[in-house]
Formats: sequence, C-alpha cells, structure tokens
Amino acid sequence: MKATVRSSPKSTRRLRILLADEHRCVAEGLAGLLAKRTASVLLVHDGEALMEAVLAGQVDLVITDIAMPPFSALQALKRLRRQGSTIPIVVLSTHSEPLIVREAMQAGANGYVLKQSPSSELFTAMVEVIAGNQFISPQLMATLLAAPESLHRLTRRQREVIESMARGKRTSEIAADLGISVRTVESHRQSLLDLLGVHSGVALIREAERLGLIPIAPYDIEAAAEDEQLL
Repeated sequence: MKATVRSSPKSTRRLRILLADEHRCVAEGLAGLLAKRTASVLLVHDGEALMEAVLAGQVDLVITDIAMPPFSALQALKRLRRQGSTIPIVVLSTHSEPLIVREAMQAGANGYVLKQSPSSELFTAMVEVIAGNQFISPQLMATLLAAPESLHRLTRRQREVIESMARGKRTSEIAADLGISVRTVESHRQSLLDLLGVHSGVALIREAERLGLIPIAPYDIEAAAEDEQLL
C-alpha cells in the first residue's frame, strides 16, 4: 500500500493519543500502558466524542476499536475524512475478517492491529502511521493474502440488499426494487449471513450497523446532509 511519507519523530514520546473503546476497563488498562510512552492519553467511549476530540485538535493520533455507540468508529472515520481531517488513525480490534479490515482501511484508517497482538506491535503501528505509512498486523496480512477476493468486500448488490433489509423491506419488495428474482435476494442474504457469522436477518442488520458496514438511521442520513453542505 502506498502512502505519502511526512517528516515525523520516530519516538511516540511527544504524541497526544486519543484512545476510543466502549469497554471502559479494557480502555483504562491500555491507557495506562500508553501513558508510559506518550505525552498524554485522552479516553473516549463513543463515536461522537471521538469526532469532537479530533476536530477540536486535541490529539495527534487516534487508536480506536470499531464497535461503539451511537455509531461505529468506521462511520466516524468516514465523516472525519470527508471533513478533511488527516489525523493518523490505528484501528485496534478483535476482528480479523478480511471484509472488516478492508472496510476499515477504505474508511480512512492508516493502521489495523489485532487486540490479540503484543503491545510492541501496537507501538510499531503508531510509529509507522505517524511517519505517513500504513501498517497491518503481520499475522493478519498473511490471512488477507490467503483469503479469496469474495471475502474482502461487500459487492454493490450485497450492500443494496442489506440496506434494503435495514429499511424494513421484505424479500419480494427488495427483488422488485432491484429488478432481480426473489431467489437471488435470498442467495445474497445467505451470503451475508455467512460472511458476518450470524443466523438471522435481525442479527445481520445489527451486526452490520455495529461494525459500520451500513449507515445507522437517522444519524447517518443527517450526517450525510451536513457533510454535503461542508463540501
């Protein structure tokens, strides 16, 4: 992956870190570790607070989990990038699925580290993204390279189906709207269930929203309108 290299200190000592994680005990433990090797650590536990801290210029680097209330970090990243923020962002997550990693990087993340990784890997990622590079956990990169392309992204049709489901439309209505057969809609639905590891339509929608794969109404509808006014 190509990235523009900018001059930056190789040490993390002067960095003001924003750590975003809805699990407070986990976040507090990690904050203690980061505080020993950075200038400061600001803790937040939701997507709105993440955006506010970044846009206020309070931090130099963001480390964030994906799933947070009231909207995921991926939705926050997309908004920040649309508003022109170039702050380096490292996603720190338990999710190793190629789809989630790719979505995170496309949303604007500069790095992706597994929570199962040693702390040294997170510090390496911090140094790399501050230098203008991208970083993905080595064990995760091996998984990405081995996975078939179908597991790396949602197709346009899969997005249309799941977004229609989220709006409460029935299979027959989705088929009519998209100009495809009911059987094809059901096939896409099953592929999505398999991809996200859930077993019902309700669970599918909740998991997709939790991970930021689809917008959460009404917030993202209003956010999209706000962003259009800013551009």
